[in-house]
Amino acid sequence: MAKRTSVNDIKDIEDLDNLGEIVKDKRKHKRTSDKKERRNRHYVKLLIKQQVTHKEDEDSFYKDL
Repeated sequence: MAKRTSVNDIKDIEDLDNLGEIVKDKRKHKRTSDKKERRNRHYVKLLIKQQVTHKEDEDSFYKDL
């Protein structure tokens, strides 16, 4: 069984272009297609949100220095 998608799978903002390859559904043989699509959209949104938030935190950190 494949491991769950993690926010640590995204190393750089350019990795967001490859979300289709990064997001893994570890239950792809057990899920119906509608449920699978909802779950994958959830992970895509989570990865994008985490990357944007992380970048903003870094920018504000360096701005304060």
